[in-house]
Amino acid sequence: MRATAIPAATGCNMIQITALICTRNRPRQILEAVRSLLIGADGSMELIVLDQSPNGDTEAALSPLRNEPRVRYVRSPTIGKGVALNQGLELANGSILVLTDDDCVAPPGWVRHMAQLFETRPRVAVVFCNVVPVEHDRQRGYVPCYERTHDRLITSLWELRSGLGLGAGMAIRSDVVRGLGGFDEAFGPGGRFPSADDWDIAVRALIGGWHVYESAELSITHDGYRSFQQGREHALRDWIALGAASAKPLRAGHWPAASVPLLFYPTRALWPPCRDLLQLRRPRGLKRVTAYLQGFVEGMATPLDQRSLKFRGAP
Repeated sequence: MRATAIPAATGCNMIQITALICTRNRPRQILEAVRSLLIGADGSMELIVLDQSPNGDTEAALSPLRNEPRVRYVRSPTIGKGVALNQGLELANGSILVLTDDDCVAPPGWVRHMAQLFETRPRVAVVFCNVVPVEHDRQRGYVPCYERTHDRLITSLWELRSGLGLGAGMAIRSDVVRGLGGFDEAFGPGGRFPSADDWDIAVRALIGGWHVYESAELSITHDGYRSFQQGREHALRDWIALGAASAKPLRAGHWPAASVPLLFYPTRALWPPCRDLLQLRRPRGLKRVTAYLQGFVEGMATPLDQRSLKFRGAP
């Protein structure tokens, strides 16, 4: 079923940047997230909110912005971040998509600064920034984050062995996403593999000959507090999704691309329990290994479009 949307503001031919937020059941945080993106943004930006909530609470929370011409609210009965991202891609007028989460707060001008990173980097298709945690009680839980001290240009998958940024602070060329066949709806919250949507699109861009850039100068604040138990559960979902994504290049015959996830990520999962064994301690983290292998097996068994590197029949 197609999403129902508020008509776009006039002057769409002037739109250069589309900011996109996918949301579900976070009415307390969505208004602050949207308002932060509007600060320092001019008429060359549109902001699309894709709402998959089962009730009208999010729409009510955004009612103060009902007359804001830069904001388009889209209510969709679908489920899955990948589905929402593709709906947003279909509606987007901007040549640059700037993506963040509904529990993030951006500094003034963040959207414009993210888009500017593409101006002098014609081969860069995907940009990540630092995602910094909101102040929280570190003794009781944590906030997922990603922070680098230096800028990094990634031109090959081998360079991913030191990690990759988060979709909470991400931008991508819209024509590149369309050329790749859109986002893989199997990945991301609500999908079959409820994580790694950011990793998947970046890897597919790299395989397509594009580059990825990580900015240490720009950052966005993540207010996604989780207990340690919730963190462990989320981590297992992350490893399952990474395992599934790792199967893609192998099945498509991209052997150089397959070498990194097949060598690096299992090693990364295995090292903590192996280190414990070497120190004669009870091994920890074995569940990550089994989660990665579970995802890899599922990824090998899931029908794959060889051209777009998207799983078929998702989510």
